[in-house]
Amino acid sequence: MNDFLYYRERANLARTMKLLFDRKLTNSAGGNAAVRLNDQHMIITPSKMSENKHCEITPEDILVCDYDLNIIDGNGVLSREATMHQLLLRNIPEINASIHAHPEYVMVFAAANKVIKSVTEATQKMGDCELVEQAKAYSKDLAENVLKFFQGKRHLLNITGLGGLLPYHGIVAVGKSLEQAFSVIERIEWDARCNIFGKLI
Repeated sequence: MNDFLYYRERANLARTMKLLFDRKLTNSAGGNAAVRLNDQHMIITPSKMSENKHCEITPEDILVCDYDLNIIDGNGVLSREATMHQLLLRNIPEINASIHAHPEYVMVFAAANKVIKSVTEATQKMGDCELVEQAKAYSKDLAENVLKFFQGKRHLLNITGLGGLLPYHGIVAVGKSLEQAFSVIERIEWDARCNIFGKLI
């Protein structure tokens, strides 16, 4: 039953996306992720996963594809942000996983088009969560802007995961593993909270 293609990796990604949703690190407006498997294949979340299923997905729903985004295995269609993940994993070898999400407090900064200052020890290595050049959601321009943003920070990717803020949209986090990318999302979310509530004390 569990012997289909890359079952363990797909199960881990499905579980991670449900955790992301349950912890309010993304919402029904979207969220997607991808993981490098090897030089031939990556896995990526399906379209409408948050809106239609609240991230209640199975390993079979996770799509196995090549780096030209041809689907090898899995149910459904690719996330609308698939090109963004494809460009990151194909062009930056230090990145093995990427997550795009809409965390509750991070969205306050995305909506205001403002940098999230690093105010906790948990994000010192990463520094401030800076803004990616704005482009329309799901567009090739946005994918290319995200790639350019992280290419400019490759010197940091050997020592830490990183995040970039998408104006009016959300956040993209990258790491050497899915777990590290998830950690980046949560650490920056807590910085966002501390920045907001810190103004009250």
